[in-house]
Amino acid sequence: MKKLGFNIVLLGMIASGKETQANILKKKYALKFVESGVYSRKLLKEKSKNGDWARRTTGKGKPLPTVLLQRFLIREIKNKPKNKDLLFLGTPRLKPEGQLVKKILYSQNQDFLALYITLSDKEVYKRSLLRKVGNMKAIYKVFDTKKLIVTRIKWHKDQVGKTVKYFKSLKKLKTINGNQSISKVTKDILKAIEGYKNTPSYSSA
Repeated sequence: MKKLGFNIVLLGMIASGKETQANILKKKYALKFVESGVYSRKLLKEKSKNGDWARRTTGKGKPLPTVLLQRFLIREIKNKPKNKDLLFLGTPRLKPEGQLVKKILYSQNQDFLALYITLSDKEVYKRSLLRKVGNMKAIYKVFDTKKLIVTRIKWHKDQVGKTVKYFKSLKKLKTINGNQSISKVTKDILKAIEGYKNTPSYSSA
């Protein structure tokens, strides 16, 4: 697998299939995941001050404290492998975090493309409840209660929406329709990635 020469920021509405698409991309390109979701779930189980902090915020449908996420992002970017690009999965969600990622990457002469997978509220609700069963139950039982789904959708639109607009203002964002089959979403993502290589702002690393 070859490097793209730029990093990927993969955002999306709740339950829009970000992890599924990320795993598909990982099989095609040389990528290292930067997963805030995995980090958050790890903290929720951790017996520490940071774990308690996460349970008071993320565990109640709120975002992970910015300080904790910033430390995580700085560490992950700093430890980027030379033979891979980074794929930021579900992060940065807040605009200040997006600005931080841009600042750090640009300071290291690294480029990025942001992708945002859309999904209707109705489909978010449906998928969120479905993923509480089977092997995913242990992971999502904390997040996907009916009350928290409503809270998370509202927060996502209010806050992640600002981040999406920010990346769009930089001409670094491509919107992907998530109300399609997995294969069609993948096709649109690959088209956006390959298309970005032909833009004037892209320069292969």
